[in-house]
Amino acid sequence: MAHSPATSVDPAEVLEQLKAGHQRFLEGHSIHPHTSLERLKEVAAGQHPVAAVLGCADSRVPVELLFDSGMGDLFVVRSAGNTAFTAAIGSLEYAVAHLGVTLIIVLGHERCGAVGAALDLSAKLSPSLAQVVGQVRMELLAAGAMDDLDKACRVNALHSAQNLADSSLLITDLLRQGRLQIQSGYYDLDTAEIDWLGAVQPTPVN
Repeated sequence: MAHSPATSVDPAEVLEQLKAGHQRFLEGHSIHPHTSLERLKEVAAGQHPVAAVLGCADSRVPVELLFDSGMGDLFVVRSAGNTAFTAAIGSLEYAVAHLGVTLIIVLGHERCGAVGAALDLSAKLSPSLAQVVGQVRMELLAAGAMDDLDKACRVNALHSAQNLADSSLLITDLLRQGRLQIQSGYYDLDTAEIDWLGAVQPTPVN
């Protein structure tokens, strides 16, 4: 799955590779690629991931395992509620600009704790966690998605992907040029299936 950052890789092809890996995982046929000591030594000299993933910090969403990938295959950024804050955006800009990544997946999931806290207006949170939850809550309020946790988790994944598309000039330009794709998805904790919610583009400027 490795590629040279100088090589332009079709994001649609990368997405199909990842979907195939996920299907192997679902069927119990994971091949666990790129987990050898030889691979360890290979990627120690430099990384060339095929895709980046903005996922939740939740321990029940093991991104590399879900896509049946190994060392050096995925550039993974994780935050509570898969939120696109500055650190996450900067990390993904690095993946795109310096590692040649052409596909970013924003992966939300069922029963997300950060989203659940956003729906609970009486939740007592530390200042830092309140900042994360506050952003999620504002977006869910604006979307009218405060009444159902499952719906809210899906909306949050889509909004995180849209925020990423809108919050970085580098990412926005590459999306508009067709050199980058951002896909959002929703992971079901009970079935391990991913519901693909679609690609996002920067919000048009009025």
